[in-house]
Amino acid sequence: MKYFEYIAFALFFLAAPVLLFYFYRRLKTYHFYRLARKALSKKFSAGCAESYLPTYYLRRIVSLLIQNNAKHQLVYLCAGRINPAARRLEEQKEIFLSHILRAVKGQTSYRADFEKYIKANPNDNAALTELGILYFLAGEKEKAQLCLNNISGRQKKYASARQKYLQAYLDTDDGDMLRASQNASLAAKYFHKLGAEYEEGQSYLLLGIIYRVAIISDVSQMMFETALQIFSAAKCPVETANAYGNLGMLMAIQQRFEEADDYYQKAEKIMLDNGCSLGFAVICNQQSLLQLMQNNNEKAEELALKALKIHKQNSNNTGIAFSKEIIGSSAFNRKDYQKAMQMAFEAKNQYKEHGNLSACLENMYLIALSLFSQEKDKEAEKTLREIIKTAQEQSNSFHVANAYSLLGLIYLKQNDLRRAKGLFQQSLDMEQINNRLGGIATDYANIGLIEFRKGNLEQAKKTLKTALDYAEANQEEELIRLLKNQLELFSKN
Repeated sequence: MKYFEYIAFALFFLAAPVLLFYFYRRLKTYHFYRLARKALSKKFSAGCAESYLPTYYLRRIVSLLIQNNAKHQLVYLCAGRINPAARRLEEQKEIFLSHILRAVKGQTSYRADFEKYIKANPNDNAALTELGILYFLAGEKEKAQLCLNNISGRQKKYASARQKYLQAYLDTDDGDMLRASQNASLAAKYFHKLGAEYEEGQSYLLLGIIYRVAIISDVSQMMFETALQIFSAAKCPVETANAYGNLGMLMAIQQRFEEADDYYQKAEKIMLDNGCSLGFAVICNQQSLLQLMQNNNEKAEELALKALKIHKQNSNNTGIAFSKEIIGSSAFNRKDYQKAMQMAFEAKNQYKEHGNLSACLENMYLIALSLFSQEKDKEAEKTLREIIKTAQEQSNSFHVANAYSLLGLIYLKQNDLRRAKGLFQQSLDMEQINNRLGGIATDYANIGLIEFRKGNLEQAKKTLKTALDYAEANQEEELIRLLKNQLELFSKN
């Protein structure tokens, strides 16, 4: 027993310096990693859009530079200067990590390097995943999916998490919200285990967007707030502003306008304090949309024009398209249909170039609405049929029920009640699948009107009562008033 105690004491004193050394090196790695991440995030931030910054690999890069006593390269990296560290990694035969670092600097310019690397290393799943993310950020979604399709065999945990994160984005773009939420949840779980806090925050932000699109507001808010906590704790200002901006959008959808405005102001302040003009323009667009929802069309257009100017200066085509879309919607509300059509047409083309089919269809629908409002029914019908055909052929998140409903109104104007009812029924079926209560109420109201015009008074009353139930459930005050007036009118007949 005495010898065991001596041995234990000896081992403790021998192991203590080793343990202290490794603890100090981990602390040193974490310190310089935080400095490098902060510098790179600030220097190469893409505004409110997602930046390419795989922090798990960045930590490995910092660790390697420390191990190799590359002090000058480490200092440069912590100042946001990438090239010296990238060259040192190449000297150490860490080609993949060198490509990662160069991609942070310019995700479009350095995709070719990744492509050459993968040709030489076709079984490198980590590289394939990163190339897929670079393709996605550049708007080349088909190539991103192709990268994922070519991944096979076992993967390291971080690469697997990145793969699921990318797949969640692609699922969202395809309108498959259930699969998107499953993949994003798994990604967040894996990132948390790996201590990749930045990527974990991004995953929760994506989950918030997924649930917002799926109109599950309470879960969406929880996801955004979780992302906000992670980014705030990690001291990522632009990403924190992005979380505030998304919370503002969620509040706006729920017509909680004061709360939305408060979140937008917080996001705007962070963007301005950090000199992020592009991020400021993104928030300007969101504030513009908020004003539009409150029928403050002049204020909405003023903000959108301010954002448009900044987006043009930064050649940000997605931001330009969104600004024009808002200006077009404002013009439509003011009954300036020619301007509405022009802005929607320009926005549609830019969204199409960027591969955003859902936004492209939204603007085509605004064009159809403008044509319908000018009683150009044949042109409106042609546009609507093109929308429906495109939506059926390609995956997207556009609510094609809107197109069916407007097409139904065109036939209702022509007194073709049979075809109008069929189109409203198709719209209703889609609205019920997506549980969009406002759309369901509107479709029932239109079907009720058709029944009335066909002389089926009792069926018309029954259908309108159903519409009223859905309108009340969705708190559609204007529609509730109209339906009650219509029911009162029917009761007199």
